[in-house]
Amino acid sequence: MLCLSSIDWADNWQVHQQLATTLSAQGDRVLFVENTGVRPPTWADVPRIRRRLANWARSPRGQSTGGDRLTVYAPLVLPWPYSRLATGLNRHLLEARVRRWRRRDPTRDLVLWTFLPTPLTGALIRALRPRLTVYHCVDDLGSTSPAARRITTSEIALLRTADLVFVTSEGLRARAMRYRTQVALLPSAVDIEMFERARDDPAAVPPDLRSLPRPVVGFIGEVKRWVDQELLRTAAQRLPGVSFVLLGPVRTDIARLGGAANVHVLGARPHAQIPAYLRGFDVALIPYVVSPYTNHVHPAKLHEYLAIGLAVVSTPLPEIARLNAEHGELVTVAAGTEAFCAAIQEALDGTDAVVVARRVAVARANSWTVRFAVISNLLEAALAAKGEARGGAGA
Repeated sequence: MLCLSSIDWADNWQVHQQLATTLSAQGDRVLFVENTGVRPPTWADVPRIRRRLANWARSPRGQSTGGDRLTVYAPLVLPWPYSRLATGLNRHLLEARVRRWRRRDPTRDLVLWTFLPTPLTGALIRALRPRLTVYHCVDDLGSTSPAARRITTSEIALLRTADLVFVTSEGLRARAMRYRTQVALLPSAVDIEMFERARDDPAAVPPDLRSLPRPVVGFIGEVKRWVDQELLRTAAQRLPGVSFVLLGPVRTDIARLGGAANVHVLGARPHAQIPAYLRGFDVALIPYVVSPYTNHVHPAKLHEYLAIGLAVVSTPLPEIARLNAEHGELVTVAAGTEAFCAAIQEALDGTDAVVVARRVAVARANSWTVRFAVISNLLEAALAAKGEARGGAGA
């Protein structure tokens, strides 16, 4: 499997890394190609460019291994994703790298699994001619910035031609179905065993979190511009006895949080440590600004929160409303500062054990084991259909 990722391997753990590790553990060889970009770089991208160059310098030709069957590749590409010249040169470089990787098993079928619908992806599909092409749409990438809107044309082309399309939210599914009839809704899931071990172990809480004044109200994930800093700052001021924790890499200016002494930005932690940190939360937050982008988001941390049994307070997002419609009011939705603070305070007052059990049950039903069983069935059906079509053509 060739995985064209829309994030880097060291970024916050999401379906991209989970997919690669799961399939490689099942016996597939996986080449995970880190993000090649959806827009030209800006000054804000300098730290990411430095990390890419450092990865390249540390590893032979930007390549590192995550096991016998998993290779992570940090490509150096021309950073103009909509330039024909840059796309052609980048396609040549990546195609050569993929063909070298395939020499170990030249007779095995290639599945190209992309999270990135750029012109470069289309060029690689045409050059490599994979047995199966999967487009896994986890974000409305065109709404992330004005410069990224140009991705729409190549994304529509991929939606029309991919053998399988997976999406993580109902909003993304509705958008994808403008261009095809079959789209599988597969929201982000949770490694349930890992989180349940932490839930059953009160001693698992890391020292830096255990040392903070309780109660602790927290958020895990990348701190980007769609995290509502003004909402968090005001909530922290109105609830001075509560420790607000942000756990994850910071990808935006967080100066607006600087005036709140009870806001603690702990930074990134390895994915394996996240369950232990969540075990130290009293309430979990999804404090996103409501926007065209977040209206298409299924928060990757949602089922991780529920797996610990945590009460969750969220701003009004369509995917949270869909979850509540399916399973009852599992997540408290609060619009505006007053309602958000009141919801946090109510959640801190305690939760019935029956409600906690319901949260955990929903998380179990959305484990990666369950999710990948569905994915496996869809892949097998698509490959079988391809085989029948090829056999019929040759008859």
